[in-house]
Amino acid sequence: MTQESQETKTGIPALHVHSLSTIFDGQTVLDRVSFSVAKGECLTVVGPSGAGKSILLKSLNRLIEPSEGKIELFGTNITRIDPIDLRRRVCLVGQVPVLFDGTVGENLAYPFSFKRNQNLKRPDYPTTLKSVGLSQSLLERDASKLSVGEQQRVAIARALCLSPEILLLDEPTAPLDHDSAEVVEETIMHLNHDMELTIVMVTHDTDQASRLGDETLRIVDGRVDGDMK
Repeated sequence: MTQESQETKTGIPALHVHSLSTIFDGQTVLDRVSFSVAKGECLTVVGPSGAGKSILLKSLNRLIEPSEGKIELFGTNITRIDPIDLRRRVCLVGQVPVLFDGTVGENLAYPFSFKRNQNLKRPDYPTTLKSVGLSQSLLERDASKLSVGEQQRVAIARALCLSPEILLLDEPTAPLDHDSAEVVEETIMHLNHDMELTIVMVTHDTDQASRLGDETLRIVDGRVDGDMK
Protein backbone atom coordinates (compact mmCIF):
# COMPACT_ATOMS: atom_id res chain seq x y z
CA MET A 1 0.00 0.00 0.00
CA THR A 2 1.58 3.27 -1.09
CA GLN A 3 1.57 6.51 0.88
CA GLU A 4 -0.04 8.18 -2.15
CA SER A 5 -2.91 5.71 -1.96
CA GLN A 6 -3.48 6.51 1.69
CA GLU A 7 -3.41 10.27 1.19
CA THR A 8 -5.25 10.79 -2.09
CA LYS A 9 -7.88 8.06 -2.20
CA THR A 10 -9.59 8.80 1.12
CA GLY A 11 -13.34 8.32 0.95
CA ILE A 12 -13.29 6.12 -2.16
CA PRO A 13 -13.74 2.38 -1.50
CA ALA A 14 -10.58 0.40 -2.03
CA LEU A 15 -12.69 -2.12 -3.90
CA HIS A 16 -16.20 -1.83 -5.29
CA VAL A 17 -17.86 -4.83 -6.94
CA HIS A 18 -21.16 -4.27 -8.75
CA SER A 19 -23.41 -7.03 -10.15
CA LEU A 20 -20.52 -9.41 -10.85
CA SER A 21 -21.51 -12.57 -12.72
CA THR A 22 -19.34 -15.38 -14.05
CA ILE A 23 -20.51 -18.21 -16.30
CA PHE A 24 -18.49 -21.36 -17.02
CA ASP A 25 -19.74 -23.92 -19.57
CA GLY A 26 -23.23 -22.52 -19.38
CA GLN A 27 -23.33 -22.68 -15.58
CA THR A 28 -23.60 -19.51 -13.50
CA VAL A 29 -20.83 -19.63 -10.90
CA LEU A 30 -21.28 -16.08 -9.60
CA ASP A 31 -24.64 -14.37 -9.87
CA ARG A 32 -24.85 -10.55 -9.56
CA VAL A 33 -22.50 -10.27 -6.59
CA SER A 34 -22.11 -6.75 -5.19
CA PHE A 35 -20.09 -5.39 -2.25
CA SER A 36 -17.53 -2.76 -1.28
CA VAL A 37 -14.38 -2.90 0.82
CA ALA A 38 -13.12 0.23 2.56
CA LYS A 39 -9.42 1.08 2.59
CA GLY A 40 -7.73 -0.61 5.53
CA GLU A 41 -10.59 -3.05 6.05
CA CYS A 42 -10.43 -6.84 6.20
CA LEU A 43 -13.36 -8.49 4.44
CA THR A 44 -13.77 -12.21 5.04
CA VAL A 45 -15.70 -14.33 2.55
CA VAL A 46 -17.39 -17.52 3.73
CA GLY A 47 -19.71 -20.13 2.27
CA PRO A 48 -19.92 -23.84 1.46
CA SER A 49 -17.48 -25.58 -0.87
CA GLY A 50 -18.26 -24.86 -4.51
CA ALA A 51 -20.14 -21.66 -3.67
CA GLY A 52 -17.87 -19.53 -5.87
CA LYS A 53 -15.64 -17.97 -3.20
CA SER A 54 -12.32 -18.68 -4.92
CA ILE A 55 -13.72 -17.69 -8.32
CA LEU A 56 -14.75 -14.38 -6.78
CA LEU A 57 -11.28 -13.83 -5.34
CA LYS A 58 -9.56 -14.55 -8.66
CA SER A 59 -11.94 -12.18 -10.43
CA LEU A 60 -10.72 -9.29 -8.29
CA ASN A 61 -7.37 -9.15 -10.11
CA ARG A 62 -8.58 -10.61 -13.42
CA LEU A 63 -7.03 -14.04 -13.09
CA ILE A 64 -10.57 -14.96 -14.11
CA GLU A 65 -12.52 -12.61 -16.35
CA PRO A 66 -16.12 -12.09 -15.21
CA SER A 67 -18.95 -12.42 -17.69
CA GLU A 68 -20.82 -9.35 -16.49
CA GLY A 69 -20.54 -6.59 -13.92
CA LYS A 70 -17.93 -4.10 -12.83
CA ILE A 71 -15.02 -4.07 -10.38
CA GLU A 72 -13.39 -0.80 -9.36
CA LEU A 73 -10.05 -0.35 -7.62
CA PHE A 74 -10.06 3.02 -5.85
CA GLY A 75 -12.67 4.25 -8.33
CA THR A 76 -10.99 2.94 -11.50
CA ASN A 77 -12.56 0.11 -13.49
CA ILE A 78 -10.00 -2.70 -13.36
CA THR A 79 -10.48 -3.39 -17.08
CA ARG A 80 -8.65 -0.07 -17.63
CA ILE A 81 -5.63 -1.24 -15.64
CA ASP A 82 -2.89 -3.29 -17.27
CA PRO A 83 -3.36 -6.87 -15.95
CA ILE A 84 0.24 -7.17 -14.78
CA ASP A 85 0.06 -3.85 -12.97
CA LEU A 86 -3.29 -4.88 -11.50
CA ARG A 87 -1.88 -8.14 -10.11
CA ARG A 88 0.97 -6.19 -8.55
CA ARG A 89 -1.48 -3.83 -6.87
CA VAL A 90 -3.93 -6.61 -5.95
CA CYS A 91 -1.82 -9.64 -4.95
CA LEU A 92 -3.24 -13.13 -4.47
CA VAL A 93 -1.76 -15.69 -2.08
CA GLY A 94 -3.25 -19.15 -2.51
CA GLN A 95 -4.15 -21.90 -0.08
CA VAL A 96 -1.02 -23.94 -0.74
CA PRO A 97 2.21 -21.91 -0.55
CA VAL A 98 4.01 -21.98 -3.90
CA LEU A 99 7.72 -21.41 -3.35
CA PHE A 100 10.50 -22.01 -5.81
CA ASP A 101 13.76 -23.94 -5.50
CA GLY A 102 16.29 -21.82 -3.67
CA THR A 103 16.60 -19.73 -0.56
CA VAL A 104 13.95 -17.65 1.14
CA GLY A 105 15.79 -14.53 -0.04
CA GLU A 106 15.71 -15.74 -3.64
CA ASN A 107 11.98 -16.36 -3.33
CA LEU A 108 11.40 -12.84 -2.03
CA ALA A 109 13.44 -11.44 -4.93
CA TYR A 110 11.64 -13.57 -7.54
CA PRO A 111 8.97 -10.99 -8.52
CA PHE A 112 11.74 -8.59 -9.51
CA SER A 113 13.18 -11.04 -12.03
CA PHE A 114 10.39 -10.06 -14.43
CA LYS A 115 11.25 -7.25 -16.83
CA ARG A 116 8.13 -5.24 -15.90
CA ASN A 117 9.18 -5.23 -12.24
CA GLN A 118 12.90 -4.61 -12.57
CA ASN A 119 12.57 -0.84 -12.11
CA LEU A 120 10.42 -1.16 -8.99
CA LYS A 121 11.97 -0.26 -5.67
CA ARG A 122 12.99 -3.38 -3.82
CA PRO A 123 12.03 -3.59 -0.16
CA ASP A 124 14.32 -4.32 2.74
CA TYR A 125 13.87 -8.08 2.91
CA PRO A 126 14.65 -8.45 6.64
CA THR A 127 11.98 -5.86 7.40
CA THR A 128 9.50 -7.64 5.15
CA LEU A 129 10.17 -10.94 6.90
CA LYS A 130 9.74 -9.25 10.27
CA SER A 131 6.31 -7.99 9.17
CA VAL A 132 5.15 -11.61 8.88
CA GLY A 133 6.83 -12.69 12.11
CA LEU A 134 9.90 -14.34 10.59
CA SER A 135 13.58 -13.78 11.37
CA GLN A 136 16.03 -12.39 8.82
CA SER A 137 18.15 -15.46 9.57
CA LEU A 138 15.77 -17.37 7.27
CA LEU A 139 16.93 -15.41 4.22
CA GLU A 140 19.68 -17.94 3.49
CA ARG A 141 17.58 -20.98 4.39
CA ASP A 142 16.36 -23.42 1.75
CA ALA A 143 12.68 -22.53 1.34
CA SER A 144 11.75 -26.18 0.84
CA LYS A 145 13.06 -27.02 4.33
CA LEU A 146 10.66 -24.67 6.11
CA SER A 147 7.49 -25.80 7.83
CA VAL A 148 4.26 -25.31 5.86
CA GLY A 149 3.30 -22.47 8.20
CA GLU A 150 6.63 -20.73 7.60
CA GLN A 151 6.28 -21.28 3.86
CA GLN A 152 2.85 -19.66 3.92
CA ARG A 153 4.25 -16.61 5.69
CA VAL A 154 7.10 -16.42 3.16
CA ALA A 155 4.50 -16.52 0.37
CA ILE A 156 2.68 -13.62 2.05
CA ALA A 157 5.99 -11.76 2.48
CA ARG A 158 6.78 -12.22 -1.22
CA ALA A 159 3.44 -10.61 -2.09
CA LEU A 160 4.22 -7.74 0.29
CA CYS A 161 7.48 -7.10 -1.56
CA LEU A 162 5.42 -5.59 -4.38
CA SER A 163 3.73 -3.12 -1.99
CA PRO A 164 0.19 -4.19 -2.90
CA GLU A 165 -2.78 -1.98 -2.17
CA ILE A 166 -4.96 -5.03 -1.57
CA LEU A 167 -3.95 -8.52 -0.42
CA LEU A 168 -6.15 -11.44 -1.47
CA LEU A 169 -5.88 -14.57 0.69
CA ASP A 170 -7.50 -17.85 -0.36
CA GLU A 171 -7.92 -20.15 2.66
CA PRO A 172 -4.43 -19.25 3.97
CA THR A 173 -4.65 -21.45 7.08
CA ALA A 174 -6.46 -24.45 5.56
CA PRO A 175 -3.37 -26.70 5.21
CA LEU A 176 -1.94 -25.77 8.63
CA ASP A 177 -2.07 -27.33 12.07
CA HIS A 178 -3.74 -25.40 14.88
CA ASP A 179 -0.60 -23.71 16.21
CA SER A 180 0.65 -22.70 12.75
CA ALA A 181 -2.80 -21.41 11.83
CA GLU A 182 -2.81 -19.20 14.93
CA VAL A 183 0.53 -17.68 13.94
CA VAL A 184 -0.69 -16.95 10.41
CA GLU A 185 -3.86 -15.40 11.87
CA GLU A 186 -1.71 -13.14 14.04
CA THR A 187 0.27 -12.17 10.93
CA ILE A 188 -2.92 -11.26 9.07
CA MET A 189 -4.17 -9.19 12.00
CA HIS A 190 -0.83 -7.35 12.17
CA LEU A 191 -0.90 -6.56 8.45
CA ASN A 192 -4.47 -5.32 8.67
CA HIS A 193 -4.52 -3.51 12.02
CA ASP A 194 -0.95 -2.23 12.31
CA MET A 195 0.07 -1.80 8.67
CA GLU A 196 -3.47 -0.86 7.57
CA LEU A 197 -3.34 -3.17 4.57
CA THR A 198 -6.68 -3.83 2.88
CA ILE A 199 -7.37 -7.57 2.83
CA VAL A 200 -10.00 -9.82 1.25
CA MET A 201 -9.78 -13.32 2.67
CA VAL A 202 -11.69 -16.49 1.81
CA THR A 203 -12.14 -18.96 4.65
CA HIS A 204 -14.35 -21.97 5.40
CA ASP A 205 -14.06 -21.23 9.13
CA THR A 206 -16.85 -18.89 10.26
CA ASP A 207 -15.22 -18.38 13.66
CA GLN A 208 -12.01 -17.31 11.95
CA ALA A 209 -14.02 -15.01 9.69
CA SER A 210 -15.48 -13.32 12.76
CA ARG A 211 -12.07 -12.98 14.42
CA LEU A 212 -10.32 -11.46 11.43
CA GLY A 213 -12.98 -9.71 9.41
CA ASP A 214 -14.31 -6.20 9.90
CA GLU A 215 -17.18 -7.50 7.80
CA THR A 216 -18.10 -10.94 6.49
CA LEU A 217 -19.65 -11.73 3.11
CA ARG A 218 -21.45 -15.06 2.76
CA ILE A 219 -21.66 -16.64 -0.69
CA VAL A 220 -24.11 -19.50 -1.36
CA ASP A 221 -24.66 -20.93 -4.85
CA GLY A 222 -22.81 -17.98 -6.35
CA ARG A 223 -25.01 -15.36 -4.70
CA VAL A 224 -24.60 -13.07 -1.72
CA ASP A 225 -26.57 -14.65 1.12
CA GLY A 226 -27.96 -11.88 3.32
CA ASP A 227 -26.28 -8.63 4.30
CA MET A 228 -22.62 -8.28 5.23
CA LYS A 229 -22.09 -8.65 8.97
